[in-house]
Amino acid sequence: MKVQIAITLLVPTALGLISVPDSPPNFASDPIPKDLSSFSIELSSFPNYAGNTSIPNDFSYNLLSNLKELTGVWPKVRVGGTTQDKSLFDPDQAEAIKLYFDKPGDDQPSRATYGPAFFESYQTWEGVKFIHGFNFNYNGSDATEQLQSVSSAACTAMGQRLFLSELGNEIDFAPGWPNFYRSPNWTMADYVKEWNWKTDVMAKSIKESCPDVTTDFIAPSFIWTNLTGRAPWNPADAFKLGLGDNGLVSEIGVHNYMNADSKERFGVDNEDLQELLMNHSSIVGSLGPHIELARNLSDLGLPYILSETNSIAGQGRINKTDVLGDALWLVDYTLWAGAHGVKRIHFHQGMNYRYASWQPMESNGTLPTTRPPYYGHIMASHALGNSSDTRIANIPLKEDTESAYAIYDDNSLSRIAILNMQESFANATSRPTEKYTVKVPNHFHRARVDRLIAPGSDSRTNITFGGVSYDYTRSRGHPVVLNSPEYAAIKDGMLQIAVPASSAVLLTLDG
Repeated sequence: MKVQIAITLLVPTALGLISVPDSPPNFASDPIPKDLSSFSIELSSFPNYAGNTSIPNDFSYNLLSNLKELTGVWPKVRVGGTTQDKSLFDPDQAEAIKLYFDKPGDDQPSRATYGPAFFESYQTWEGVKFIHGFNFNYNGSDATEQLQSVSSAACTAMGQRLFLSELGNEIDFAPGWPNFYRSPNWTMADYVKEWNWKTDVMAKSIKESCPDVTTDFIAPSFIWTNLTGRAPWNPADAFKLGLGDNGLVSEIGVHNYMNADSKERFGVDNEDLQELLMNHSSIVGSLGPHIELARNLSDLGLPYILSETNSIAGQGRINKTDVLGDALWLVDYTLWAGAHGVKRIHFHQGMNYRYASWQPMESNGTLPTTRPPYYGHIMASHALGNSSDTRIANIPLKEDTESAYAIYDDNSLSRIAILNMQESFANATSRPTEKYTVKVPNHFHRARVDRLIAPGSDSRTNITFGGVSYDYTRSRGHPVVLNSPEYAAIKDGMLQIAVPASSAVLLTLDG
């Protein structure tokens, strides 16, 4: 019989009791895909992240390889974002990509052109599967020829590396702020009609050029927010209007950022690190509409994907999304989403972006760097492990600043994650600690204790997980052990663990 997880916290700062059953409770997730924690890379930045066949970016590949070693599968990489709808393919262009900026120092180019050499970047990460983002916006007189040319070039160069195609990025912005791609009276029905005929053109081109390559798409790639000043386009309505009636949609892709509709969804209208990111209730509120939508669309039989997401939209914020606190957010966000039916999460990256998990090369005086969010990916991947049947169950705790999860491999309890997201700065004179007592089945005798920790929530450096550093300066992203493994004894099924503020712990149970 499955036993529901029982929680009793005496007072917020006192000893708590977490009782965890040996088999998954009835509210545990379905088996979790091992590529749950994946990436999205801005199209204009992709050659910087991957390099080319002459000079591959081995630092990026090392970081991806670390995650593959933990889960047994490569993260999937979506290449797209805002710049995919500002980029045109030029089959005669010698350069991989040309970027045109309105102002020096802008995060993104206002337009770009890319040639066949761009697709060399897809050859540098052996084993990785990609989603390539195509331009929906362009409607010039040669729009059909552009779609035929670029889809043929992409499939020819990528082959089986092309996992899916994506046509358009956040096109629900199109009839209004900020892009003005279409007239104000352009409707969702207009979008559906245009998407269907354009993907028909692309699928035909791919079949003719690459008969063994997939013609499937991820859609609709909406941001699904009211930032446009009008009612947001609901992805469910797009499917009701006939999106994908041509049979080309194989995954539902929707975008999410924590500060999108945060006041409406969970009552936070600022970008405070503690309130917005290091806050379990905020994470639950942000993901709630997606979890509900995934359930509502389950009759389509398609996996629900967060095909672009991250912490704070607009490429992040200094001292908020580039610190340890953001890594803690990423772990809780990943595990909560995975525990509630989201099948894959593509965390968005870009050159000099403030929420990026790593800086792939020197730019604007910034050297290649492993950034704090990457350590969140490391912990999440450790938590997922490499079993073929992993399930997650959230353990409800009392405070907004804490969360916990039980992870089951092959229907047996294997790991427990506990996060203490109470803010504590690196220069603080003291650091509060929460103490937990975890009740597990009596056959366990000890637990390996792997901590995600740094001097404080605002730390950008000196971060480790399990005593291991992945910093560029140490070994170009390869793991470097700095501290000996930590273990905790389990006596009569009771395990006591202290979790300092602004840190997290993964307990791997040993029978």
